[in-house]
Amino acid sequence: MTPVSGLQLLNKETMDSKTHFIRNIIFDVDGTLLDSKRDIAAAQHWVLEQLGVHAYSPEDIYPHIGKPLAEIFTALLPTQLHDRIPEAAEMYVSYYRPRALQTTTLFPGVKETIEILHLKGINLATATTKSTETTRRLLAHFGIARFFRQLQGSDRSPFKPDPFIINKIVTEQGWRKSETLMVGDAESDMNAGKNAGVLTCGVTYGTLSRAHMEKLRPDFVIDSFPQLLSLL
Repeated sequence: MTPVSGLQLLNKETMDSKTHFIRNIIFDVDGTLLDSKRDIAAAQHWVLEQLGVHAYSPEDIYPHIGKPLAEIFTALLPTQLHDRIPEAAEMYVSYYRPRALQTTTLFPGVKETIEILHLKGINLATATTKSTETTRRLLAHFGIARFFRQLQGSDRSPFKPDPFIINKIVTEQGWRKSETLMVGDAESDMNAGKNAGVLTCGVTYGTLSRAHMEKLRPDFVIDSFPQLLSLL
């Protein structure tokens, strides 16, 4: 593997033949655009404590961020409380929404890079397990919502790694998959991109270590958000 301008290439052929044809980029949100893990983990930790589960610290919850709520609470709640998973998910949403911006920030370089991509004519979208409403509110708060052609949350649709959300965006926008890149920090992001037949780019500053991300074999791996510009 040879680094080029800070970009780690896992597929040299992909770099040679396709990167100059990337016209569309779909982003995961938490762990990719937003450094939101503290607010999310604090809300999920609060839910666990309300249900009498005190075995975790907020930091213990970080590896679960980005997964569907039902999956998270299945992993964190003891078996005897699994009947309360729907309740736990509702509690989380009610608690998190008014507190979603207490410590959440954009990762370094996100706003500037998004603006440059927009100016270059690159089409942008999001594909996240958050709701569309919450995604729009958060990205509007940070002044970048206006740069996206489609702010797409899961909204009761199948979650990544199911390719549904990516296929929905590509179809509704009329994009070619061969010109579309999925960028994310989690295994589900990379697998959703592969399942949809688009290019994939993993980031190493979110949920997964570089070693873990490389094992997933995305087309590209970047260590900072501005390195996306190297693909163009």
